[in-house]
Amino acid sequence: MKITFIGLGDMGSPLVTHLIKADHQVTIWDRDAEKMAQVKEKYPTVSVAISLKEAVEASHVIFTSVMSDDVLALHIGNQQNSGITDFICEDTILVITSTLDPKKISDIQQQMPAKTYLLDATMIGGVKYARNAEIVFIVGGNEQAFKRVEPLLSLMGTVEYAGKLGNGAKLKLITNDAIMAAEAGIRETLDLADAYGIDYDITLKLLAMGPLKAVVLRALDETNPRPLKDSVADVDELVQATDHLADLSLVKSARQRLQQAVDATDGEAKFIDITNKKTALPAYRQQE
Repeated sequence: MKITFIGLGDMGSPLVTHLIKADHQVTIWDRDAEKMAQVKEKYPTVSVAISLKEAVEASHVIFTSVMSDDVLALHIGNQQNSGITDFICEDTILVITSTLDPKKISDIQQQMPAKTYLLDATMIGGVKYARNAEIVFIVGGNEQAFKRVEPLLSLMGTVEYAGKLGNGAKLKLITNDAIMAAEAGIRETLDLADAYGIDYDITLKLLAMGPLKAVVLRALDETNPRPLKDSVADVDELVQATDHLADLSLVKSARQRLQQAVDATDGEAKFIDITNKKTALPAYRQQE
């Protein structure tokens, strides 16, 4: 099958490899030419589009994987640049995997040409899950379109159909409420360990023996390139999307602690840094 994959960041780069290895005819595009070159070097059979227009017109199935702040510009464009919806062909399925406000899905749907299909297929799981084809996709949208792309999504992970368009985005925000609180909770737990003079290693070891095991192991994954500021961005997307619905006081507090951790490293914190002294409170950071 001909497939286009747009967005070769921390998540997109490992995800697209599963489609390539399954012998699909894959076309890739990213604003960063170096990222496309890296994929092409590893997988010579992949086609590299020279423009967004060429990438969109190359296939009737298009996957996108970009940061939430870039979603609208990529998909519907702006005054300076055209978007995917300007080039998409009849009978094409557009699959958005980003974490985003459901309203953005509605905005993109309004710009989709007739006889095209939009699916929101948000993801649970980080880079390690993407690398191991263990991502969970939560998919909303036309059921027949979903059935057409389900075998492709299954190459990259587990698939859960969520019903109408927008439900995938909503369910990702719902799960992120708990996930973001857990991430900040690890950092705050280590703050308490600092206050008591307890070693981080024994604290994290004990946390990993209980129900937070998966969260702790993800936080300790040294191969995870995710910047911690991306977690703050995810919280911002969550709060912006839901503030008119509910006061998520827990996740707002989580954002504050995660932002403190990012600021402690002048914005350079990696995800794993929530487990070390780099992101400790100032008095304990100086003791490293």
